[in-house]
This record gives sequence, C-alpha cells and structure tokens, in this order.
Amino acid sequence: MTKITLKAARVNAGLSQDGLAEKLGVSRKTITDWELGKAEMRPAYLLAVCYITGFKEDDIILPLEYSKLEQDA
Repeated sequence: MTKITLKAARVNAGLSQDGLAEKLGVSRKTITDWELGKAEMRPAYLLAVCYITGFKEDDIILPLEYSKLEQDA
C-alpha cells in the first residue's frame, strides 16, 4: 500500500480534527500538532488511529518521521 500522511488518513476516514480528537480522547490542538509535526505521537495513539482509519502503522507517515527521512537523504 502507498504511504499516507496522518492528515490524509484522517480525511480518508471522513473525520475532522475534532472528530478524531473526540474518538481518541485528546484535544483538537493535539491532532493539529501531530499533523504539523509539532508534537510526537505516542505509539498507543498511532495504533488507535490505525484502528479508526483502517490503515496499518507502516502506511502512515508522521511529520516528524518524514522530516527525519528528508534530512538523511
């Protein structure tokens, strides 16, 4: 499967930031920070996002991981 950003996974699942935040029990700001790479997502939340969106862990690219990949290139 093709890699997808956290935001794209959320949108693909038909969820707003508020909707995903409610399902995860976090604030909308937390979702924004994860999507922008301003905060690191704990593995438990990534697993929950995968369950909610139907994507696998390896399919979702988190912004912090993406920026590290670009720096290594």
